Amino acid sequence: MSWSGRNPGIAAAPAVPPMLDQLRRMASEAYARGAFADALDLQARATEAAAVAGSLEPNDILFLGLMLHAAKRFDEGEAILRRGIAQFPRNPAMPENLAVFLLARGDFAGAIAASDHAIALGSDSPNVHDCLCDCYNRLGRPDLAIPAGRAALAAKDRMFGGRAPLMRVPDGAPPPINLLAPAENVIAYCLWGNAPRYQVPLLENARLAPHLFPGWTLRVYHDRDVDPGYLQGLAALNVELRPMALPPNQPAHRRLLWRFDVIADPTVRRFLCRDADSLLTVKERVAIDAWLGSHQWFHAMRDWPSHTDLLLAGMWGGVGGVLPDVATLLGAYTAWRTENDHVDQDVLSEAVWPVVRQSILIHDSVFAPCLGSVPFPPFGSLPPGHHVGENAFLRFMPNT
Repeated sequence: MSWSGRNPGIAAAPAVPPMLDQLRRMASEAYARGAFADALDLQARATEAAAVAGSLEPNDILFLGLMLHAAKRFDEGEAILRRGIAQFPRNPAMPENLAVFLLARGDFAGAIAASDHAIALGSDSPNVHDCLCDCYNRLGRPDLAIPAGRAALAAKDRMFGGRAPLMRVPDGAPPPINLLAPAENVIAYCLWGNAPRYQVPLLENARLAPHLFPGWTLRVYHDRDVDPGYLQGLAALNVELRPMALPPNQPAHRRLLWRFDVIADPTVRRFLCRDADSLLTVKERVAIDAWLGSHQWFHAMRDWPSHTDLLLAGMWGGVGGVLPDVATLLGAYTAWRTENDHVDQDVLSEAVWPVVRQSILIHDSVFAPCLGSVPFPPFGSLPPGHHVGENAFLRFMPNT
C-alpha cells in the first residue's frame, strides 16, 4: 500500500503566479534529492500560496499529503486531504489517500469507507485494493481481505503486465543449478547503518546459510557507515561484501536497489534477493527446491495478507544474465506514483514484472490461485503467525 499522488513537476499555466510555480518546482526538486524536510516546508508554502491565488491543484494537496504521511503528521495530513475532498469532490485520489492516513491511525472502518468512496468515484487504483486488503485483514475478515488482495494484484498486472518487456526470457528450460559452485549462486542483501533490526537477523542468516542453503553464497551490498567490526564478523562467516555509495543528489531510499546489482552480474547463474531483517527458513528452502526443479526462469513468494505486490523485493529470485542492470531498470521506471521507500517494489513492478511474468513460479499461501500462483509445497510449514519474509527482529532475542 502506498500513495498515488505523483511528484508534480508542474509546468506553469499562464495564470499561475511565478513565485507559486517556483515553490512547486523547488519542493519537487528537494523531494527528488531526498531533502524531505525542505520539500515539506516548500510544498506547504506552495499549497497555501495556490489557495490564496485561486490556483490550487489536486497535486498540491496530494504531494503535501504524501510528505505529511512520511513525517507521521497524521492529524495534519488527514485535515489537508479532507480539505482536498471538499475542494475536488470528483477526484478519486483524495479519498484514496485519505484511506491511507486512516489506516495508519488504526481507523479501519474509516479507511474502508474512504476506499469505497474512491471506488465509487471510478478508481481502480491498486492502492485502494491494497488498503482494503490490509483493513479487512486487521479486522479479522479474511473472506473480504483475500478478494481485495487478489484485486490489487490483478490491477497491478493490468497496469504493468502488458508493457513491452525490456528483455525476452530464453526459450526452453533454464540451465540446472550447480551447487558445487557456490560463487555462482548468490543470496543478495543490502545494508546501511547499524540498526540491530537488520544486523542481528543478517548475522544469524550468515550462520544458518551453510546448513540451510549449502551451495549458495551470501552477498551483502553495504555502505561505509556499517560498523567495520560487524562487517569483519560477516566476512569471517564467508559472506561476500560489496561496498557501495549512493550517487550525489539521490534520495537515501534508492539504497534499497543495491541488492538488484546481482541480477546482471555475469558471474552469477542463480540469485535470490532477500531482506536483511528476515530469517531464512525451511519453508522457503523447500519452495526454492521446487523452483529449481521446474522449467521456470524466475521465482517469487507471497506468504502474508500484506504481500500484494507483484514481486516482493525480498522474496524473489531468478536466473542470472536475463535481466538488464539496475541503471537500465531505472531508465524504464517512470515513477508511476511518487517515489518513496517503496521504490524497490515499484521498479520491480514497472520494469521487471513484464519480463519475469513470461516464466515464473509463484508460491502463494494467501491469494493462490492468482496470476498463476500455486500453494507452497506441503513441507517445512511455519507456526501460525509466522511467515516467509517477516521482520524476524520482532521475535528474535540475541544471546547475551
